[in-house]
Amino acid sequence: MGDVLVVFGSESDKPVFEPLMEMFADKGIKANLEVCSAHRNPEKLIEILAESEEKIVVAGAGLSAALPGFIASHSKKLVIGVPVKSNYSGLDALLRIHQMPKGFSVLGVGVDALKETVSLVEKALKERQKVIVIKPRDEEALKRFSACTEKLKELGTIFEEQEGDSYNDKNAAYIDFINLDEVGSVDDEGQMVIFVPVKKDSKENDALKLIILTKKGAWVGLGRGENAALCAAKIVKKE
Repeated sequence: MGDVLVVFGSESDKPVFEPLMEMFADKGIKANLEVCSAHRNPEKLIEILAESEEKIVVAGAGLSAALPGFIASHSKKLVIGVPVKSNYSGLDALLRIHQMPKGFSVLGVGVDALKETVSLVEKALKERQKVIVIKPRDEEALKRFSACTEKLKELGTIFEEQEGDSYNDKNAAYIDFINLDEVGSVDDEGQMVIFVPVKKDSKENDALKLIILTKKGAWVGLGRGENAALCAAKIVKKE
């Protein structure tokens, strides 16, 4: 039994998953690798997931990047999605991985963000007693905040609301709402923080901002406060 199951869709991703596995080994994280495509061999992938005893799944994919979402639909575990650079500097894969429908517990990182992935797994494996949701001031973000806290209540997850965006409690998983109009960069200060990008009227250029923003931290899709709550709950409960 390992700590993390690593799944990539193709052997052509070897330049990405080989160094990732080496990084896990260097950190003492027990990682098991499977190469299996959600498109070409879904039955085998479902079987792999059913037999998996690892706590977290890391799924890497490029282009249409269906793998993380497919895994999340067939597993109750937290999924960390790694966009692999291919066309459009990896923007297509990034959006496919981050823009999960409501109800999918997938945390996305940046394109080929291997160090960030390892760091995120380390943080997610640590024991957490509660979730802290940072209350935004922006009206649009407040709607997403409310959806997030309602989902946490529904899940029975212990959480607190916090004014201000400091991340001082090492025993908590944080959820923070980031207005795409107001932020130039983010820093999780080494803590377990899930960022939720928000914007009332998003345009195509806003997608390009995510290429830069997601180089740091863990992210869900635009306005997906419910998905952030699902991910945070799994980090706290280690389902």
